[in-house]
Amino acid sequence: MKRKLPRFEPVGVNEGRALWVKYRGNSEVQRMLLEIAQAREAIREIADYFALVQKAWEEEDLGQLVALEKIRLLLMEQNLRHRALAGLKPPPCDKPDEPEPALVD
Repeated sequence: MKRKLPRFEPVGVNEGRALWVKYRGNSEVQRMLLEIAQAREAIREIADYFALVQKAWEEEDLGQLVALEKIRLLLMEQNLRHRALAGLKPPPCDKPDEPEPALVD
């Protein structure tokens, strides 16, 4: 059974840079920091591909696929976590959760 990681404060961008400078020459610490940066880049790339798949799925009007929704939620969680680390505000919601009611004339 997969073990869950304990809750922890993630490494922020500035903290990662400070650790890189502080431990310059320590190949193990530098490799770990590069691994963190590579994982974050992979998540960004996965999010881009996810957006393409979701757009095609919606254009075909295939309804809501549970797996796509779970991936979307995981990506949102990682994006919010990363933005909080960078001190950025959450992006504006360009798609409301509920459709707006149609205006009746």
